[in-house]
Amino acid sequence: MSMLAGCKSNSGKTEGVGTTDVATTNEGTSDNGTTAVPEQTNIQQDIDWERIGWHADPADLEWKEDTSPIKLSYYVNFSWFGLNWDDDTARRVTEKTGVDLELTKPVSDDGQKLNMMIAGNQLPDIMTIDRNDPALQKMIDAGLIWALDDLIDQYAPKMRDVLQKEILQNYRSADGKTYRFTTWVQGEAWQKAAREFDQIVGTNQPVVSVRKDYYEEIGSPEIKTKEDLIAALEKMHANHPDKIAFYPADNAVSAATLERSAAMGNLGVQFGMSNDMADQGGKILWQARSAEFQNTIAFLHELQTKGLLNQDPFIDSKDVNNAKITRGDVISYTWVISDGEKVPEDNPDTQYIVVGPLDTYKQSRTGAGWLATVISKNCTDPARAIRFLEYMCSVEGHQDVSWGIQGEDYSGDVVKGPQWNLVDGKPTMLPAYVVDKNADWSGVAAKNGLGEYWIACNELLWNLPWWDNSNEKMAAYNEVYGPKVEFVPELDFKAPDPASDEGIILQKAHELLQLYVVSMVFSDDWKAEYDKFIAEVDALGMGKVEAFYDTQYQEKLQSMK
Repeated sequence: MSMLAGCKSNSGKTEGVGTTDVATTNEGTSDNGTTAVPEQTNIQQDIDWERIGWHADPADLEWKEDTSPIKLSYYVNFSWFGLNWDDDTARRVTEKTGVDLELTKPVSDDGQKLNMMIAGNQLPDIMTIDRNDPALQKMIDAGLIWALDDLIDQYAPKMRDVLQKEILQNYRSADGKTYRFTTWVQGEAWQKAAREFDQIVGTNQPVVSVRKDYYEEIGSPEIKTKEDLIAALEKMHANHPDKIAFYPADNAVSAATLERSAAMGNLGVQFGMSNDMADQGGKILWQARSAEFQNTIAFLHELQTKGLLNQDPFIDSKDVNNAKITRGDVISYTWVISDGEKVPEDNPDTQYIVVGPLDTYKQSRTGAGWLATVISKNCTDPARAIRFLEYMCSVEGHQDVSWGIQGEDYSGDVVKGPQWNLVDGKPTMLPAYVVDKNADWSGVAAKNGLGEYWIACNELLWNLPWWDNSNEKMAAYNEVYGPKVEFVPELDFKAPDPASDEGIILQKAHELLQLYVVSMVFSDDWKAEYDKFIAEVDALGMGKVEAFYDTQYQEKLQSMK
């Protein structure tokens, strides 16, 4: 049967709002003579924090102590970043905090500008870079950036009350300190809220699809195991022998995928694989050693022995993948939800439908984030810089920078708004504004600046107003696939330098993998081929690579306690 046979009920809404005894207004003059910002707006008290799993801002965050005008230099290490801190969002933030950012960015994304700034010790006050950029470790090793822990303890201790716990826990350096504010982290709070609002599973979730007309011909049997899938494929292929029975699409078993990972993309998830390196018995080993990898190979081998798999998916490009499915040449394929319901050209009255998932399905994510914001030791005022980050990561900061103006009726003007309102205790974007935003995402951003300054982004607060769990189909997908998604932040690793011994060995191992996957699947004895493969990998010195990753793993497990 199709997995969309039933839909999740939304009857489990938590009533009431999060409690807070914070004053709603307190305008006046602060000790430094500047105009004080209201301590908290009514809207925060009306949000259903209990259901969301977060909390309103404390009343006395340190950024409010000094809102006098100050200019801080800010560097975004992406040439494609489109804004310049000269829009209504920037003006709103500057008016409230006193902080005016002098924003710069590189001409190209070759890392040259940042490396020159590091070499000349000419770093700006604040900068945002990719969290995996090697330049980040260079700056830490050279003592060029502040430890956030130290600045928070000295200037903004209440910032800990508005931070995701993972920020200062999961990204510690060898000295035990945290130097980067990692953004877009899907930590415990995000996970709880995402499950509550059916956002764990999106349209990029890996799935297995089958042709509905062929599936119905054989009685739409339940598919929960690989044996179920193979039996169904045999029956459908017997009825349509001119079709390709099973087709791992999106290059899941192509050289382009295998040169990066042994997890085999969306196909591997069906058997419990997600990452190139995996915990196997408490230590990190290459995924190709795992039982899950061997089960996947055994599955593919069985398919080819039964005439249900050919060599096409091992050599086809993504364009060819798409063309074959679109034409209707394929009975069943693996891809993602957004590509799992195509209509075959040879029968426009049917479509592909999602089945499963298999009982071995598991997706492991790290939720480790995307960007890192740091404060350099050249910063003219480290106190104001860390307090600015305190504001930016608070609920109020997200209201100003990401949500926009609150109100009931959208004016039709993307700048004047309002852009959002509370619906059942949840911040929610106004539908009419969403239409305008989706019609011209970058154009609207250039006009109002909302949702682009992710300097200290908490992904839960950032995306919360955009979450809509009224889509019954996606709610059903979340109900079925959500429990099979796990978050394992300790599997967030730094890859070895490509020129290092470990990097060279790993590259050679992946080259062997590309050759051996095909020979294993299409040989008479896949296990014999597998054993030969592992012996060659061991001879390369793969143990050295695994030790490199396992050292990181054990250190992360200790630092995250």
